[in-house]
Amino acid sequence: MKANHMQTRQSEQIQPLELLPLPEAPLVSILVPNYNYARYIGEAIESALRQTYSNFEVIICDDGSKDNSCEIVETYVQKDSRVKLIRKPNGGVASALNAAYREAKGEIISILDADDIWVESKLEKILKIFKSDSKCGFAIHNVIQINAQSQPIKSHPLHKRLATGWMALDALKNGGFVDDIPPASALSLRRQVTDYIFPLNEEFVRNADSLVFRCAPFITNIGSTIEVLSLFRIHGANTTSTLIPTVDSMEKEQSTLARIHQEQKLFLEKMYGAEFAAKLTDWRCSIIVRHNLYLIARLKKAPKAESRKAHQLLVNHHLFSIGFNGYLPQKLLFAWGEWLPDSIFAFVFEQIYGAGHIKRFMRWIKSQKLSISSIS
Repeated sequence: MKANHMQTRQSEQIQPLELLPLPEAPLVSILVPNYNYARYIGEAIESALRQTYSNFEVIICDDGSKDNSCEIVETYVQKDSRVKLIRKPNGGVASALNAAYREAKGEIISILDADDIWVESKLEKILKIFKSDSKCGFAIHNVIQINAQSQPIKSHPLHKRLATGWMALDALKNGGFVDDIPPASALSLRRQVTDYIFPLNEEFVRNADSLVFRCAPFITNIGSTIEVLSLFRIHGANTTSTLIPTVDSMEKEQSTLARIHQEQKLFLEKMYGAEFAAKLTDWRCSIIVRHNLYLIARLKKAPKAESRKAHQLLVNHHLFSIGFNGYLPQKLLFAWGEWLPDSIFAFVFEQIYGAGHIKRFMRWIKSQKLSISSIS
């Protein structure tokens, strides 16, 4: 990670990093970490090679795969000089991204997970974001979820809105979180920004993209488009395959968030000094964490005093009103759920978050309406 003169700045005075102008046609380095994704890696590479913007390199780092991933990648290496393959022993996602980054020569760095797919115009539109804002060093876009067969899981994009602008001071107050940032394959950054973030801590064998998007907002403006430019695959082999939150999955997420927060604090110390890093609020100040804590308390049937405290921390959060705009069922559950018995709360939770009977029935009604409208 780059040592830096920014340590002299005070938190009230920090500004986005001053970025150099981009060349007319900057080289984009596409980093693809892969482990045992032979089933998907070809489709991911194909989506990169089909880009309407052609000045890029695809750097695949195979993290000790035991399947035939490397053989598949080699076929593309032979056909297109822009595709490069790095092989290394298994060490996790962060180590694979670090290895790919060391070989990257681009002015822009984009991440593509080996099981995801890009829309053909992705790079072209990302470049427009960077060029439209000279202070933007971190560009994001919307995604849609697909299954193992590349079929859409939901008809609507993952995000109803996306983060944009200079978010550093907001993140300080929100436990280091910037809400509404999409998964790894929707992240692109200027090289000037990534030089401060890489190398990543290789203890993060998973969730390495979190290290990137939790640090970048403290360096630069975020530019975004709500347009869907990548397909985010959900399947049994990846670590984000659980669509329905459970107590176990939320508790594991809490543990991961605590580790990432500690790493983020170390980053801020290196970037701005210990005085600035001390201003980072506790990770439990995040509305995401408070959301999880309240659900865990209710679903585990915690003592009333414990669930009431978790409820108050959630609904009194300064982002509660705006954080759930567009998510009315969840907002109503949190606003009124404290008066529901545990069994009824769990039932309503299942209808909102899971594949409950009412939810399935409403989907069936919707499908019937669509069928009738298509006939008429």
